[in-house]
Amino acid sequence: MVTKAIAGSARAAIMFITATLLIYSVIVGFLVYQGYNDAQDRAEMSATAAAKAVNINTGWIVEVAKQALRRMDSALGVDAKPDDSSTLINIRNALEGLPASAKAYIVAADGQTLYTTDPNFVDIDVRDREYFSVPEGGKRFFTSSLLISRIDGSQIFAFSQRLERDGVFIGVAVISFDATLLGELLDSLGLGVGSTVSILRADGMLVARYPPTDNPLDLSQYVLFKELLPESDVGFYTSRSPVDGLKRFVGYQTVPGTDLIAIASVGSAEVMGRFWRRVWIFLAIVIPTMLALALCAFWIIRLLKRDVHRHEKLQGALATNTMLFREIHHRVKNNMQSMHALVTMQNLPEAVKTNFQLRLGAMSTVHEHMYNHDAYAALDARSFISAVTEKIFQAYGSSVRLNLDIDQLPVSHDQATSLAMLINEVVTNALKYAVSDRPDPMISISLKLLTKDVARLLIADNGPGFDASNSRSGMGSKIIKGMVMQLDGSHTYMFDGGTTFSADFPIG
Repeated sequence: MVTKAIAGSARAAIMFITATLLIYSVIVGFLVYQGYNDAQDRAEMSATAAAKAVNINTGWIVEVAKQALRRMDSALGVDAKPDDSSTLINIRNALEGLPASAKAYIVAADGQTLYTTDPNFVDIDVRDREYFSVPEGGKRFFTSSLLISRIDGSQIFAFSQRLERDGVFIGVAVISFDATLLGELLDSLGLGVGSTVSILRADGMLVARYPPTDNPLDLSQYVLFKELLPESDVGFYTSRSPVDGLKRFVGYQTVPGTDLIAIASVGSAEVMGRFWRRVWIFLAIVIPTMLALALCAFWIIRLLKRDVHRHEKLQGALATNTMLFREIHHRVKNNMQSMHALVTMQNLPEAVKTNFQLRLGAMSTVHEHMYNHDAYAALDARSFISAVTEKIFQAYGSSVRLNLDIDQLPVSHDQATSLAMLINEVVTNALKYAVSDRPDPMISISLKLLTKDVARLLIADNGPGFDASNSRSGMGSKIIKGMVMQLDGSHTYMFDGGTTFSADFPIG
């Protein structure tokens, strides 16, 4: 037996080690999975917040350009003579507040540049450019797509406004920005390596991007325009860039009052790289911990083997005590039955004999349950009360219908005798006085929890009831009061279509 116990303990320890490692693995896996999702959520929040910043800056650029173009149109005056000294002064004043990289142009209807702030200007015919041809066609304000400057080869984007006098087209006012303007914004956002900011036009044309692309791009067939923008003006998605093929977390927002979309993206490699670095640091802590736990488990195995013999001795002592405990209750039960027989032999009125026998039977039932079940465990209320009432009904040979509604509650050994005696007295009174002459006699017994620690016993009959204040206080009433006191409870009678006895007491 000792060998089996040692083997069982060893197996249990091995199972413990395996379960511990498995649980740790599951926990680590869950934490890694959760961390992965958190990293993606943080990337989404970063991209969304950055897109909002790009949105605000783009809106500011558009508004600055519009105001400057309106002021240029106004500064030209009615005659639109930019070579006039006062007109030149007005135009320069109109351009105050523009970013240093911005350049302004006034181009006549014949393509001749009448005015510019570009120090490197070369007279080039720009009538083929969209920022000229679209306003010439009648559009008041226009935003160009990404352009390659014909002067220095840099990437630019421009805003232009149609100039007209008396309804006649006389040229365009143009303000261009260097696309590297977005670089300053990207640096201020601190999104990390591989991140980008962009401005797109609603028709899918790229307006500006940093880092810059090699050429202008048409993205109208991209997922953003085909699927996302038709559903929402603001959003987030994960995709590989059509520019460089890198996977990024992308936030986008439509710029209010314009046909532009602000884009900010966070490099997936950067975000997930930080995540995996944290994972390796985490594993560097967890793995030694798991090894330490395994060593502790093996040490526990040794302790188990050492203590098996002592445990078996304790089990033997417990078995002996259990046997003695049951023997005591068995003998008490036998003594109760002897007393029951002695009462039967006495020359007493039948009612007195029955009362004595039922009270002894109730106590006998308690001890019978104690030695038939786990010696130290509380009694099950349902089977215990059923046994008590069965003996009472057998004693009276009654055809009364009994309804039991008992919760699965524990009844301690200290409470068992008092509860059995209490039920015995109340049910006996009901059988004797309440339902004996009823056509459909019925007694209901319920035991339910009121709170976590307090139960309510209800015993109801459909008899005529009685006046508790005028009833004679006999032995039964005294026993009922005494048993309720022993249960540390309280009791009441209610009379509504019969008699209902109610007792509240601590249970367990």
